[in-house]
This record gives sequence, structure tokens and C-alpha cells, in this order.
Amino acid sequence: MKQYVNPQSGADPSTKELMALFVEILRALQNKEPEHFPYYDSADVKRLLNISDSTLHRIRKSKKIPHVKIGNKIFYPKSFFNTAFKP
Repeated sequence: MKQYVNPQSGADPSTKELMALFVEILRALQNKEPEHFPYYDSADVKRLLNISDSTLHRIRKSKKIPHVKIGNKIFYPKSFFNTAFKP
């Protein structure tokens, strides 16, 4: 029968430090704010404009929205939408 040991109870200081670092990294990844990334992906734009895939495709092909393709994913600059929707 295997016994499971709590890594924080009775562990040496190096293991405790490693666990603390791991917890800190996990918290940083969970609290990462998407506003720092200057682009929207297609799902964001469809949700923002309340449009379908085909409508977004037509708008993109008519070059009314600037975009960049990285691999198989298409991104749209947030700055374009910030200025387009400015009152």
C-alpha cells in the first residue's frame, strides 16, 4: 500500500521553497490579465461585434478590419477597436 506524504509537512527547506515557488507561479498564471496582450482573437471579435464566423470572414476579406495571421490563428489589433468605437 502506497502512503502519500504531504510535501509541506516535514519536508526539508529546499522542498518547501520549491513548493512555495510553484504556488507563486500558479497564482501568477491564474491572475494573468488578458488586457496586456494587444490583440483580440477571432472568438473575442465575434463576441464583441455579435457576429458569426462567416460574417467575420467576409469583413476580414473585404479588408475592413486589420488582422495578422500567426500559424493558423488570426489576431485583430485592440487599438483598431478602441478607436473605431470611440464616441
